[in-house]
Amino acid sequence: DVGCGIGGSTRHLAREFGCEGRGITLSPYQARRANEISAQAGMADRLSFQVADALDMPFEDESFDLVWSLESGEHMPDKAQFVSELCRV
Repeated sequence: DVGCGIGGSTRHLAREFGCEGRGITLSPYQARRANEISAQAGMADRLSFQVADALDMPFEDESFDLVWSLESGEHMPDKAQFVSELCRV
């Protein structure tokens, strides 16, 4: 979940489809809250959230089966780099 905020959409996907999830945000507060809320929901073993830059993600190529971004792309200063990173990971 690129631009995950406090992780609501990631938790929804994990509940709905039984998947694992990772989320990134620029906000340390949002990453911390996303992890806290997920732990309270009993999902800490499947979900994790961290501070990272969507334009330079700290993940290996082809790390994920699905990359999700909701309402964050419009805020990216370099949209071509943003899409490149989404496709790379």
